[in-house]
Amino acid sequence: MNVLNVSKYSRYLFCISIVSSAFCCNAFISPSSISSIKVVPHQHLQRATHTKVFSQTEEYHWLDYLKFNGSTPSFDVVEKTKQYTSEPGYRSFSLKDIPTEYYSLDQYIFRGPIVGPINREDLVNANNSFNLNTAFPDLDREVFGFCVDPENPYRCLYFERWKATNTGALNLAGFKVEPTGKKSISPVMPFSVVWTPDGKIIYEHLTTAMDRFEGNTMGKVAVFGLMETAGMPVANGVGDQILSLQQKLGLLINLPQQAYSKAEDVPSWWKSKAVGAEKNDM
Repeated sequence: MNVLNVSKYSRYLFCISIVSSAFCCNAFISPSSISSIKVVPHQHLQRATHTKVFSQTEEYHWLDYLKFNGSTPSFDVVEKTKQYTSEPGYRSFSLKDIPTEYYSLDQYIFRGPIVGPINREDLVNANNSFNLNTAFPDLDREVFGFCVDPENPYRCLYFERWKATNTGALNLAGFKVEPTGKKSISPVMPFSVVWTPDGKIIYEHLTTAMDRFEGNTMGKVAVFGLMETAGMPVANGVGDQILSLQQKLGLLINLPQQAYSKAEDVPSWWKSKAVGAEKNDM
């Protein structure tokens, strides 16, 4: 079967399964391999009191790379994250309008429960293809609760609650989905941003609802909540084999809305091979 002849409904299935790759809802020396990371003796560290120090007996996790060997930020991580989340492009969910100087572009990764790993270029392209900021032009990403991870001083955690009205058309694989006019109120969802020692974002992450009974999006958050309001409910379960297959097909036929980047386009510090909705592999 020629994939170019898939029906609009099939294209929609492929498209909605990876719609969250549009989500946000970002330079430093290339990272060396994990095996080359050395334990820094306690007495030689100049660090904040919340910095995690690894002993010789502790096991190193591959994401501990993002702790930058126990160093201490030279900037206020919370204030820098507040500045970032106050950018008009961030608040309106128009990723192309966020200044690129915020990001470590060659090392950046976004990951969510069923989206990613996806690099910055692919994330922005996917976001642009859906025109979600015009489908929900009054989107208000309520941001609050900023704090620093006590085990990683470069990581800022915070929460968001999305409120928006579907007054514009969605773009799904080249055809329009007319607006419902409905108001969308999502549950509160957790986010995190990790900064490099140079003050660039290397990693962004979000996860599922704090309370799935809150709001009117059937417990769905971020893009999934918006799609629920638009009358296009999307499966969002980790380990969903059908969803994983749809995501792979979307990559195969090169749809503009991708759930994750090709392996060769993922920075080497990211070690997991699980993509999209696949279960954790490590």
